[in-house]
Amino acid sequence: MSAAVFRGREAEYIKHELLKAYLEPLFMIIGQREQRIGFIDCSAGTWRKGGKDSDDTSVSISLDIMEQCHNALLEKFRKNVQFRALFIEKDKESFGRLEGFLESESRGGVEAQCLNGDFCDLQGKILAWCGNTDFCFFMIDAVESRHIAIPNLRPFLSRPSSELLINFMFESILHVSDQTSLEERLKAILGKAQNISQAGGEDRERFLFNLYRRELKASAPIIGDAVPRCAHMKILHPAKDRSIYDLVYLTWDPMAIVTFMEASEKLEIEQRKVSALARQSKKVKRSGQLELFSADSFVEDEPMVIDLTKVKEFWLTKLSTAPKQFGVAEFADMAEETGWFIDDFQKAFQELEREGRARNLASSGMRTGNPVRYWANGNRGELVQKTMG
Repeated sequence: MSAAVFRGREAEYIKHELLKAYLEPLFMIIGQREQRIGFIDCSAGTWRKGGKDSDDTSVSISLDIMEQCHNALLEKFRKNVQFRALFIEKDKESFGRLEGFLESESRGGVEAQCLNGDFCDLQGKILAWCGNTDFCFFMIDAVESRHIAIPNLRPFLSRPSSELLINFMFESILHVSDQTSLEERLKAILGKAQNISQAGGEDRERFLFNLYRRELKASAPIIGDAVPRCAHMKILHPAKDRSIYDLVYLTWDPMAIVTFMEASEKLEIEQRKVSALARQSKKVKRSGQLELFSADSFVEDEPMVIDLTKVKEFWLTKLSTAPKQFGVAEFADMAEETGWFIDDFQKAFQELEREGRARNLASSGMRTGNPVRYWANGNRGELVQKTMG
């Protein structure tokens, strides 16, 4: 479904596209080792029943993805993975429509249920539904600040074999009347008092956001050798140069971080198309004149190129003259630390090779595609090193 259909609901479109881009590869990876997979939508939203509207909801999209993955796993790997879905809806009227839809619709290999209420108040029932062993993916759309409060998320964070995708809304946190109110709200969200004297000026949002990510990871346990990891993606206002919210992703799997960042890179292109359409719509409304071509057709299907000088310098801080393995874990570390896309690191390394400042010992020459194959050797990657050129 094109972005034009979602005029006025552009942020919703981007979120749906992220589901499509990310859930399928995640479920295909997890499905190769798990027999059952759970998906919990903690806020199904104001659900619309019937006709064309039912096709563009996160409920319908996630069910379709689970059915597709069930069929693909059966065909490719002979694995009959059971998918389970739980949708939480607070509004009684919307819940009634959602319940009716789930009763009338079915997806092969997918068992779907729903609960009426606020997910913060239904934690016991949700965790009982999840059980103790199945892999479960929690999608949390924060409607209130308590929905992102770490004390409220801790039961999900401490559950083994879980991942969380949180809709982190900054507007509801930053727009407070005084510093005391901000401190009190942050204490409720983070679970403890914080020194926010540095949270001023243009970098305040970045400072507070990184603080939230840090405390979120600190509240998640280390499971064996696996440490909690946290990545994010900004969802931008289609007509203004500011973010509407951030999608915060918590996992223990480095490959999942890489997959999330690759999906986010694709969504960056979609966001630019959505912005182009929004600007065009505003222009048409102001002038009263229709335009011959849709604005999104002029947006290149390539991600925005950031300043590779910074990425190259970052690479050089990680490289050594002694050969070092760079695989999935190392790329996940770099993406998590900087927020840059995987393709940014590949392009920067390619430039370093051309400049004679780095080389890949696994390659006999310069590759035109990915210069560092992080997935090689069972995700351990390849040996690379800094050179003196």
